[in-house]
Amino acid sequence: MSPLSRRFLATAAAFLGGGLALGLWMLIGRDLRGVWPAPSLVSAHTHLLLVGTILSTILGTALWLFPRPRKGDPRVRVWHGEAAYWCLTIGTLARAVGEIARASSAAPPWPLVSVGGGLLQVTAMGGAVLALRVRVRGSVGMP
Repeated sequence: MSPLSRRFLATAAAFLGGGLALGLWMLIGRDLRGVWPAPSLVSAHTHLLLVGTILSTILGTALWLFPRPRKGDPRVRVWHGEAAYWCLTIGTLARAVGEIARASSAAPPWPLVSVGGGLLQVTAMGGAVLALRVRVRGSVGMP
């Protein structure tokens, strides 16, 4: 398993812990204090679990299991996978922090932090496609 795959999977575990902790906090607030969670908290919880955990797990596993590109393949750009990792990790963190902060403060920078995080998440998916495309080989016509 490559170090990048390991990093994706370890980060997925960290996002899982954060998402579960936030979910438990919202559950306690709702059921024991009678306070329904703000929509931005639900969004943060969803992004930590679905984007942070699930996508990091999928990408880490895909980079691990898909065949390595042939030596000297001119299409290989190692930085695509690295960029995908950092954009996904920073974007998900920014999205979660922005949404959580927005639940308690209507200060102007928090929506921008959330949107910036979302843009990084979308950018990460582009990097992931570029990183994985050289590992997908057809049976006919692909070198």
